Amino acid sequence: MTALEYTWRIAVGGEPLGAYAFTMEPTAELILANRSYLDHDTRPGERGPAAGGAGGLLEAVRPVIAPWDGREGTTWIGAARGRHDRAWTDDAGFEVIQTPSGDIRHQRLFFDESDWAGHYAHVSNGFLWPLLHLLREPLPSLRSYYPAPTPPTEAQWRAFQAVNDAFAEAALATETATCWVQDYQLGQVPELLRAKGFRGRTGFFLHTPFPRLACAAPFLDDLSTAQFVEWLGGVLGADLIGVQTRGDVERLCAAAEALCGASAADGGVRLGDGRLVRIAAFPVGIDTEALAAATTLAQLPADLRGRDTALPLVVGLERADYTKGIPERLQAVTQALSRGARFEYAGFSSPTREGVGAYERLHAECERLTVEGSRVASGRGLPFLQRNCALAWIEVLALIREADVLFTASLADGMNLVPLQTAIAQASRPESERGVILVGRDAGVASTYRDFAEDGLVPFDPLDDERTERALVEALEGRPGRISDRLIATVRERDAHAWGLSFLTALTEA
Repeated sequence: MTALEYTWRIAVGGEPLGAYAFTMEPTAELILANRSYLDHDTRPGERGPAAGGAGGLLEAVRPVIAPWDGREGTTWIGAARGRHDRAWTDDAGFEVIQTPSGDIRHQRLFFDESDWAGHYAHVSNGFLWPLLHLLREPLPSLRSYYPAPTPPTEAQWRAFQAVNDAFAEAALATETATCWVQDYQLGQVPELLRAKGFRGRTGFFLHTPFPRLACAAPFLDDLSTAQFVEWLGGVLGADLIGVQTRGDVERLCAAAEALCGASAADGGVRLGDGRLVRIAAFPVGIDTEALAAATTLAQLPADLRGRDTALPLVVGLERADYTKGIPERLQAVTQALSRGARFEYAGFSSPTREGVGAYERLHAECERLTVEGSRVASGRGLPFLQRNCALAWIEVLALIREADVLFTASLADGMNLVPLQTAIAQASRPESERGVILVGRDAGVASTYRDFAEDGLVPFDPLDDERTERALVEALEGRPGRISDRLIATVRERDAHAWGLSFLTALTEA
């Protein structure tokens, strides 16, 4: 730990959520995450790097990892999914992994494929993932490609329970003073730890949104309602629950009262046994220093090298997920092109949750709209590129640095870090030459930065086809404003280290 006097005040839209003063900077002693920090897809001694983890969770948590010195530091527990993970670990699944933040102690939990499929494919991604994103509208009723949550069978639910129980047992064995559980896949772990006699503090952070019950209820039968209540009861086993936005706080508290018999209390909810569960918004940030340094090495994908820079560049980047509004963006791009707008479009969607059947309709819809967009663009002699592939990080950075419009259209999102990454990547450009960032109104980033529309981060409603197209056309004209120094400074102030520090400080005081 580093001795310093540190005061953190985190704000959403300028309103302070809380202030914490301390003299010792807290560290992440124990992190529980569904996936490991990285996967080993080669044997020890073979050439080729380990497959480093990716995604918003790792981006956020990495800066608060404390180096492992053999006795103290961060321990990370995750599921083993690499082909050769066993060859790298001892009999208990432990190894020491080198990271940019120093070594960490890492434990891998091994599961049979039946349990993992029930936990991951069916409960986590077939049921909880689509359910948790129902914030404002009943999306499965509005979009043919958006799947309704699939109620788990009893066997699938038992598999989910078994995986969560294994994580709780592993956490208990570490005998740490604090445990930080990451995301919805491990929602039952906090209550399991409490039931097993864990005497430390447990924090839980939900990286997804939390749904509005009125939107979720039509897609829940009696059994799946009981399962969702059990999941929520597991989350409420934590001493501190962190979510992305104030809206998530309000929806979570309302669900705890309606489904779990909790009552409203200052700073959270009080359960029937009298225990206070603190619930607060801690909007996730990014590792701004690492991103800024890496941007100097950025290089565009081969398809875009030598592009005509006289044309504005519209960029779309995200995982190929049905929550991300990819069809809405493709439709708006095609419509704007057909009505005379001139620009180059480049969209890249990285494959995600391959093998999960709920994504087939999304892929088919995106393919149909890509063909239509390519036809319209070709007829006007304009470049159009939409690919379902994973890019190298230096290619992603080059795209967001060069984008005149970063076009994200999430129907719902926990935060969406790509807009924040774009602001930092464009910091070296003159303010008058920077781009505009479009964000779906139900992404956490739109709520957290809701006062920055004139600073280049512009929210819109992706469910409104006309407004989505108009937002793109206005952004091509630099309206209502380009990425400003004010936005960049705020993203830096609210970076991942500040986020992690604020959560861990609140956890030590819980």
